[in-house]
Amino acid sequence: MKKTAITLLMLLSAFTLAAAFDPAVSDDLFYHEEAYEEDMDYLLSALDEAETDNDKTAILWRISRTRLYLTDEIPEDQKKERIAGYEESEDWADQSLAIEETADAYHWKASAIGRVGQVNGPLNSLAKAKPMRELIEKVQNTFNADMSDAWYVLSLLYNQLPGAPISFGNKNFAISYIRRCVDTQDNVNRLNLTNYLELAEQLHARGWNASKRAKELDKMEKNWDKQTVPTEKMKYYEGRDGRDTTPFYSALPLGEFSDDQEAVMICQYALAVYNMKENPLPSETERAESIEAFLSSLID
Repeated sequence: MKKTAITLLMLLSAFTLAAAFDPAVSDDLFYHEEAYEEDMDYLLSALDEAETDNDKTAILWRISRTRLYLTDEIPEDQKKERIAGYEESEDWADQSLAIEETADAYHWKASAIGRVGQVNGPLNSLAKAKPMRELIEKVQNTFNADMSDAWYVLSLLYNQLPGAPISFGNKNFAISYIRRCVDTQDNVNRLNLTNYLELAEQLHARGWNASKRAKELDKMEKNWDKQTVPTEKMKYYEGRDGRDTTPFYSALPLGEFSDDQEAVMICQYALAVYNMKENPLPSETERAESIEAFLSSLID
């Protein structure tokens, strides 16, 4: 895959002066090849040649995205280097926003802020939580983006943070957000194994039986009907049809089985999706192995 990415870049470099920035090239390197260094080279070269604000905006938030993933690869014991990388990622997002405010730039800015909080520890994570939430709410509410990755970030925030009065954590809201993430994800270009595993783990941790689920989902439906602001409405997405809410990977509604039973179903579905891919990326194989291990813990 690295050879493919390098060959592609060699061909691209021959036409650098003639060709305009192509976001599909960057997205292919990033998502399909996981060739982050090559993607960064392409983006920086494209930025030097960019003439329009639209191109500059799109390039800059993609640089933020790629810098964040490159920083993820830095060993955890290199704290200063990781913080510097995430702060650089945030700076690239800010440069994009200075030209034009976009949902993508706000999303990657929020992600970079969150990573800095994680590196600096729990107390710093708490301090970063509210600014992150405000940025993601802007993505989903101001831009009405309905962005899968942003729902994922919101889910992590609400799942990992403590509840009132310390913070705004809420396990049920987190599950609704990750469900919306799964239902809006790109299933054409990405396997989304991380999303499936996150949903399965959160369901297992909550542990409702079928009877409790049916009752709670009916309560959620009433709140779902009342809300209009996207991030508020999606707090109750799990119960949008009450106990009759039916996920795409099940023939039965949620009110007829338990959280653990659904977690098993999700893991099995995710592994089936993985097994259909002819040449999975190393990260996808690693994630599939995590799903297999988690599934084994559920059925043993």
